[in-house]
Amino acid sequence: MKIDSRLGVNFGEGCCSAYSTVFDALFLLVLISLAGILLMPSLQAEEQYAAAGYVAGSELDSYLLESLLSCKLEGFEYEISPFSVLGLPLPENSVVESPAKTLFGKEQGHRTFADLTAENLALSLKLSNDGSSVSLNPLAADYSDRTSEAIGAYLDRKLAGRFSYHFEAYWYPVEAFPLGSELIIGEEAPAGAVRQSVKLSMPLYTSTPSRDPLFVCVNDSVLEAALNSSDEEAARTLSEAFNASLDAAALEGAGTVIGLLFPSEYTGSVFGEEADESFETLLYGVREDSGTGTSPSPEDAFAGFFAGLLGTGFEIDPEFSPENMSSSDFLLLEDLLEACLEKEIRGELEAEFSGEINGTVSAILEAEDFSEAQALRDGQVESIYRQINPGGARVVLSLWEPFA
Repeated sequence: MKIDSRLGVNFGEGCCSAYSTVFDALFLLVLISLAGILLMPSLQAEEQYAAAGYVAGSELDSYLLESLLSCKLEGFEYEISPFSVLGLPLPENSVVESPAKTLFGKEQGHRTFADLTAENLALSLKLSNDGSSVSLNPLAADYSDRTSEAIGAYLDRKLAGRFSYHFEAYWYPVEAFPLGSELIIGEEAPAGAVRQSVKLSMPLYTSTPSRDPLFVCVNDSVLEAALNSSDEEAARTLSEAFNASLDAAALEGAGTVIGLLFPSEYTGSVFGEEADESFETLLYGVREDSGTGTSPSPEDAFAGFFAGLLGTGFEIDPEFSPENMSSSDFLLLEDLLEACLEKEIRGELEAEFSGEINGTVSAILEAEDFSEAQALRDGQVESIYRQINPGGARVVLSLWEPFA
């Protein structure tokens, strides 16, 4: 069989072309590898720069938050004025502007930002219901405005435009009840912002809820008795005990809210059984006849104000509407409100912890020893307790690069 020489020539040229293509591909892969090796340091450096920037921002955020809360202001001025509450703005250059400022103007010296923030949160408590809220102290609006201005000025001066910021402080004395306050400064922080937070102690305006009533419901004796019985009986005993701790927590939480809504140093001296001074005496220094004429006495007006306030958040009996309210009904209203608060807080606690309690009961039944069961019990009771006493306010500072 003959082989055409032309076929051999063509076959040889095809082999050379194939080898050339393979070498070109290998050479291209070598170039890509070399390019990767050359570019790898710069790619790693970019990630390192980003990581270093985040660490630097985190350190600055931590330092700035600490310095902010500990820094003192030489002078802090504000007004506790009824004009804003009454919707009566003073005209510019009004003749009463200077006397009003002298009468209602206040000044504090050498106070830290932490003090101002805590006092602002305490003075700006709001009762929320169905998307609306009412302030417990409408006279403190200027205090909040001045606090925001002072904190914003400090952050602007320290950051000098290098970072954007968001400052937020909030306090909910009883997490399971919609009574709280917030102080927010700056635009909303993006997802990648650096955040630092710290707990802030609050002034003691009311008695602190006690853990003891919660632990009594699930004490060691109850726990030991449950573990020495059948699983079914133990589960029932522990569930009832933890539910009793919810009842105790609701009662403690209601007492805290009552103390904030009805401060004893004010209401006790006016409406208490041993009160020997009327509002006229407290306001004017002389005793006058109350309840005369068509105008309500200051005590009745005060009681009516609270009835209207509480009506925004609770279903008040028509008998206790602001129009029908008198000072003699005030203490009864307080008792009715405490029962209402207890019921509402109990419902919130039930919704929050029913599933968690079931899980804790199951874990206790599977515990290997009594100390492990105690630890599970303590953790569950502490979790419930934190809903009625979060342990102060929370302050959060976020920083991010403005063009990041």
